[in-house]
Amino acid sequence: MEGAFFRENLHYLHVDDRYIFTSGSTIVKTRVSSSNQQFLRIDEESVAPLSENVTEQIASEIEMILQDITIVIISDYAKGFITEELAQIIIQAARTRAIPVLVDPKGAFAAKYKGATAITPNNKEFLDLTGLTTIPSEDEIKVSALHLCNENSFDYFIFTRSEKGISVIERESGEKSDYPAVVKEVVDVTGAGDTVVSSIALTMGAEFSMDECVSIANIAASIVISRFGASQTTIEELNNAISFQSKKSHDVDSVLAQINWLKHQGKRIVFTNGCFDLVHAGHISSFLQAREFGDVLVVGVNSDESIRRIKGNSRPIVDLEHRIELLSALECVDYVVPFCEDTPQALIEQIKPDVLVKGMDWMGKEVAGSEFVRSYGGRVVFIELEQGLSTTNIVQKIRRSMD
Repeated sequence: MEGAFFRENLHYLHVDDRYIFTSGSTIVKTRVSSSNQQFLRIDEESVAPLSENVTEQIASEIEMILQDITIVIISDYAKGFITEELAQIIIQAARTRAIPVLVDPKGAFAAKYKGATAITPNNKEFLDLTGLTTIPSEDEIKVSALHLCNENSFDYFIFTRSEKGISVIERESGEKSDYPAVVKEVVDVTGAGDTVVSSIALTMGAEFSMDECVSIANIAASIVISRFGASQTTIEELNNAISFQSKKSHDVDSVLAQINWLKHQGKRIVFTNGCFDLVHAGHISSFLQAREFGDVLVVGVNSDESIRRIKGNSRPIVDLEHRIELLSALECVDYVVPFCEDTPQALIEQIKPDVLVKGMDWMGKEVAGSEFVRSYGGRVVFIELEQGLSTTNIVQKIRRSMD
């Protein structure tokens, strides 16, 4: 009944289902949850070996099935459908055509997937495949993975490790590369493994490097586990998340797109600004304090022309390009955005931060953007400054030392 319902929906969505082969009953999974917390899952299923008729049908049609296919995923749920015979029919036919095959494995019999391009076991599946009882040291993980790769002709062993991220062991080089988990609030891990496999498949099919494939898959998984239930990500969300991970300096339009996405994720945006000519310890202290008021710190920086209008033709000492490069290197700063006006008022109106941060020396003065931020319920916060530290003082000290 459930299988028929599924196919009816495929037909409704005009999805081609000619190569959906059925054997046995469709599994029904019921998740019991409360307040966005899953407590248990009840599976209604019957595990039975795949019938010879279905195996023969797939074997006879494999040439047609693989036409115009760029990558193959075998997701083995250990329900009887993926037998060793069927797995080998698919893998050998794909490899003959130079089509990569990714396998999400189950069980202790790695030879079932012999010849696959990569397998993607999780912690439990790693233990099943290696026969170990606990996850070993990092060196032992590499040794065990390489043994399985060499024995079964896997090109890659992609080990998905929950909070430890992903480790990739490559047979040809013998090297192990680690990709730490992208830090996010974990709401529900349902579908995280499927997200990793499908993301790697899509990017591998687009001829990305393995490093790029796994990096993107890691980010995609971080998005879906931050939501309740079986979820998925969109290209737009993934692009924004990738940009957020890899870049800090953008034009305003790019920053706004990413900040809107971050706000949708429930992140609090903090804004501060300045010339930041000769970055010093006082600036660092201000950034660290500002970062405490939210999740994302956006730093507005005056352009060279703006600084000359404010401070005279002898400034800035460091040009805008290098000031942006220096600020972007700071871990506590998420975005650096230049502005050409004398004040960041227009930039603040575009970003609409949750918190506007200024130094105590601005207390009682007119702060650009403050009224606007307060108008929609935002906060204006004044922070302590490191005494005696300023670019002007540093410049004067240098000049005195040269007299």
